[in-house]
Amino acid sequence: MSTPPAFTIETDRTLIVPTPSVALERHAAMEEFEIDLEIGGAPVPVRIPAGWPGDELAGLPDLLALRAAGHTEPWNGMVIERASLEAVGQIGCTALPDRNGQVEVRYATLKERRDRGFASEAGGAFVDWLLARPGITAVIAECHVTNAPSVRVLEKTGFEPLEEREDEDGRLLRWIKRRPAGAPPT
Repeated sequence: MSTPPAFTIETDRTLIVPTPSVALERHAAMEEFEIDLEIGGAPVPVRIPAGWPGDELAGLPDLLALRAAGHTEPWNGMVIERASLEAVGQIGCTALPDRNGQVEVRYATLKERRDRGFASEAGGAFVDWLLARPGITAVIAECHVTNAPSVRVLEKTGFEPLEEREDEDGRLLRWIKRRPAGAPPT
């Protein structure tokens, strides 16, 4: 099994670390558990509540399959509240960057942790981190037109509407955040 790309993104209230395989394996059971994650060079106990990562990330089994097959995977991170050391969500890329340097992100927050700014804070940091990666020129996100909380998160984090489309569940908005003009990757 391959290991996820290493990174740690810190904000005032959150840490974003590569989603551990054990969390992916156990999340389907929707049980609460605790795992030790290496953060800052030391093992830290992190509580994974029942229902993590939220109800809108169907691609997590695909991520586990990529790891099992030893394939390179896109960046995916568990969002951890620093104060409680509890996983409050998940954010990640749906695939590696395309030939134009665009990458699409998805995110979810536990229902009981919504409307507290975690998605905006962690999402904004993750997207800015992505845009600082070599070869990434833009980040794409998508949400249903009727999903006002996601629309607010995308607006707060600097995304601009790109286009609308229809799917089996209704109208979708596609959003884009581009690397600032003249900003080289760090």
